[in-house]
Amino acid sequence: MTHLKLLNNSYLTIMISYSVIEGFHKNPNEIKTIDEKTKKVHGPFSKKEDAESLAKSLIQKNIDDFYHRAWVIKK
Repeated sequence: MTHLKLLNNSYLTIMISYSVIEGFHKNPNEIKTIDEKTKKVHGPFSKKEDAESLAKSLIQKNIDDFYHRAWVIKK
């Protein structure tokens, strides 16, 4: 988590979250071509490493299907 120190010595916390989106694609190299019927969203995750770990496991689980992808999205 990122913190910014304000002029009055208080801290502002900036929440960056990550989500994992998986599904089948018409073109597996572009996220925009996902089939909305198969789209699943996992998260949010506060750590990018956690999201990447889940995405990697989903990809490995569906390794035999060329049109299945999992993407890490920053929000």
